[in-house]
Amino acid sequence: MHVVSRTAGQEILFGDGDKETFHKILFKQLKFSGLRVIAWCLMGNHFHLLLEVPDREAALAALGEEDILARLSVFSGEMSTKFLQEEIDTRRRLEDVEGLRQIAERVSERLFDLSMFMKELKLRMTLAFNYAHGRTGALWDGRFKSLLVEGGDAVRAVAAYIDLNPVRAGLATEPEGYRWCSYAAALGGMRLARAGLVSAVSYEKAIPWKQALERYRKFLYGVGQEVKGGQTPDGHEKSKGGFSQREIEAVWEAGGKLTLAQALRCRVRYFTDGMVLGSQEFVDGFFEAQRGGFGEGRSSGGRRMKGAEWGMLRTLRNLRDGVIRLPAAR
Repeated sequence: MHVVSRTAGQEILFGDGDKETFHKILFKQLKFSGLRVIAWCLMGNHFHLLLEVPDREAALAALGEEDILARLSVFSGEMSTKFLQEEIDTRRRLEDVEGLRQIAERVSERLFDLSMFMKELKLRMTLAFNYAHGRTGALWDGRFKSLLVEGGDAVRAVAAYIDLNPVRAGLATEPEGYRWCSYAAALGGMRLARAGLVSAVSYEKAIPWKQALERYRKFLYGVGQEVKGGQTPDGHEKSKGGFSQREIEAVWEAGGKLTLAQALRCRVRYFTDGMVLGSQEFVDGFFEAQRGGFGEGRSSGGRRMKGAEWGMLRTLRNLRDGVIRLPAAR
């Protein structure tokens, strides 16, 4: 799942210290919730997460008492965890089956659930931010947006799109220069980020880290397009991807298609305002499963994506024109 949440009024609020706080809360929330992160990026007024959400019933069935206590200890103090352990022991001695069931439900309802994960993540960040800045009130603009993403090419594209957020915003010339995105964290040695990057480019089985990094980097910058600075023939500065703002505009204005590498450096509404992203088979499968939520006149789910060379990727939702927005000029 690709999820996006923005600040109220899309006001730019987060400084470097706030971003560090968000990082700490995010990693704790991941450890507690049982969700797995593949890519992330925190900007001044919003954040992106690409998450793997396990099958909830299967995950809960495999959850033991020690697992529950370990997860609770992430946010609870040692004393609180000890009290819970004592409560469990007491109810077990009394053979209080109903009491034990209630304890399990009280904890398990917060695990392996995307909505609960986002609710708690945003609430904890709100409390921390308001305390740090002496403010009150809402921090986030309503409910988060979510996009169901198939594995393989779709995950890789969305991960790259997330890591390129600071490049699109003009905050960095390359993603590794922005410390609050997963690509920079992976290059910095963070195991969680490296595992996510490997997942983004490993389709059937995991590949070694160095091989995964090489594969992802080529995709991130566009095969054969990477340059070390320099200028275009008409004197405009080139990006690390090997094309300039003017080159992108020229392609767009001429009605042509951007390459995938170029498109990922623009704001792609398919990745933020869509419903499902993946192969034709995957998108159609979701459409059939949710058939009652669409109009009777619609016969199929997957739609071709406009504006760039998207390959086999398809989207479900009908979007307005202008699905790609050009990055702001620097």
